[in-house]
Amino acid sequence: MREDYFVNIAFTEGIKLYLSSKNNPDSITYNSFLVVIIRVLALIYGEPDILNPYYLNNKVAFLNNLARYGMNKSDVALFKDEVLNYYEYEIKNNSETVKVVNPYFESILKYLIDMFALKKKNASISFVEEENFLKLIYTTHTTNSYMLSYSYLMNNDVNFLEKYYYSKINELDVTKELNETISMNLNLEALNYVGVNLSNINNLNEKELANASNAAYKYFNVDASKVSRDVDLNSKLKGVKNNKLSLSTGNGYVDILLLMSVIVTSLSVVAIFAFTVF
Repeated sequence: MREDYFVNIAFTEGIKLYLSSKNNPDSITYNSFLVVIIRVLALIYGEPDILNPYYLNNKVAFLNNLARYGMNKSDVALFKDEVLNYYEYEIKNNSETVKVVNPYFESILKYLIDMFALKKKNASISFVEEENFLKLIYTTHTTNSYMLSYSYLMNNDVNFLEKYYYSKINELDVTKELNETISMNLNLEALNYVGVNLSNINNLNEKELANASNAAYKYFNVDASKVSRDVDLNSKLKGVKNNKLSLSTGNGYVDILLLMSVIVTSLSVVAIFAFTVF
């Protein structure tokens, strides 16, 4: 029964996996989503305030700790339930031949972003701490190959979480600001494939942005001289999204290897662009 676990079975399993894989940071287990949730919570609130309630089997203390920086307790309760929903959905998903996107992945990360944003508002946050957070929440800062592969499978918009983060931090609509920054009709999602994201786009001058635009067109094999180039580009991006499920072999490990090969190819293009532009 659910009541037999600390908070719920998802948190119990997540913390157990975190403790068993902590000394092997490059392992698949340590970089699996359930463990990443615990890692993010430990980063925000400090590991003792996540683990001590677990050791003491004190659910109330754990949930109170999550509300420390001003998170509404009803939102904390919803977050708790979303983690359980993710876990139960994933158990069912793993028994199916064809895997589908877990609908709770994005919702959980939004709650974690809300928590970090509240901490940043009420406490001192170092650049290193913020960068580590961005690496853990499946943004363009993420560097672990397994996490990148999982993000590719789960995210319909690879930039959504990063846009959501900056909108919470800056309390403004970064999408609107971004549209004012980019003078051409080029989707940020396309720019992301050549190494340009929300963190560095405002640092590009007009020439560098034009070079990034051309690199994105080339990446997607779109003729930049055609009037319909942006329509063609959006069509290619849509095709990439629609092909996500077709990449699934039914074997999670094989899927990860396949996606890692895609990511390595993408990173090669990013490296070429970096040497060309920057």
